Amino acid sequence: MKKTLFAIMATAMALNSSLTVFAAPETMPDGTIFDAEYYAQNNLNVAAVLGTNKDVLYQHYLKFGKAEGRQAYEVLQNTVTPSGSVLIEAGDENYLRMGYLMSGFDYDLIPRTERVYYTNENGEWVEHREPLETPWVSDPAADFVRSDWSGDPRYQALKNEIEQKLLEKGAELNGEVLSFTQYPTSEEENNALQQLLKNLSVDLMKSGVVDSCYLSWISADGYLYFDKWGYEKAVNVFANKNDATTSQYDKHPEIWSYMKKSRSELYDDSDEVDEEFSSGWGI
Repeated sequence: MKKTLFAIMATAMALNSSLTVFAAPETMPDGTIFDAEYYAQNNLNVAAVLGTNKDVLYQHYLKFGKAEGRQAYEVLQNTVTPSGSVLIEAGDENYLRMGYLMSGFDYDLIPRTERVYYTNENGEWVEHREPLETPWVSDPAADFVRSDWSGDPRYQALKNEIEQKLLEKGAELNGEVLSFTQYPTSEEENNALQQLLKNLSVDLMKSGVVDSCYLSWISADGYLYFDKWGYEKAVNVFANKNDATTSQYDKHPEIWSYMKKSRSELYDDSDEVDEEFSSGWGI
């Protein structure tokens, strides 16, 4: 025991003396920012066992370090949000995509340049294609602005209500409509509230409150509104769902590393009849 402890301490001292200058943080293939030298320097017990190989350390961070609150890179001033909120990192938009997909909706990162529609002419369906003036992307993160909303009282009230519902119902919140309502009176205010919901969705997933989550507005009085403002909107919560098909999962590798479970844990291809959702689902 003493020999093992001495070996670890000796290795830690060697690491401490050699890793004094940190390399620039790298953006990994999944979008996560990671600095192997910084991680080794600040987790000497890990480096003493695993060494300083970047890929090995990164896998430790993904599997254990992140959940344990270990920093992936040196946090400089203005890099982290105020106390009580979550770290804003490159790739956070993939949490939003993952929550959207797991809620049963599909999206497409390839811009659409045509509007495709069909008409029935003499008993036959005829396809029509019209070019779009502006290409459209059916991506839940297309207009997403990652920012800190933790100081907004609406954000805190909604977060508290979701956490209360989780305590009452356990892990499942499938299409739960919350009593939290807002009355946007302009398009600008409506867009701001959309950003609030998207950022809260990401924050809930990153903090481990839920495995997956997508928050959206619905009409609180049952009517659809398009150009009218000043109506009541309630929040629809899709949390910890697993409604994506295997074809959807395989179509979106950008979200694989953001999921709590592997493909094999989520799906059994021998049992599932996989029906591809239409790519028309979008925001």
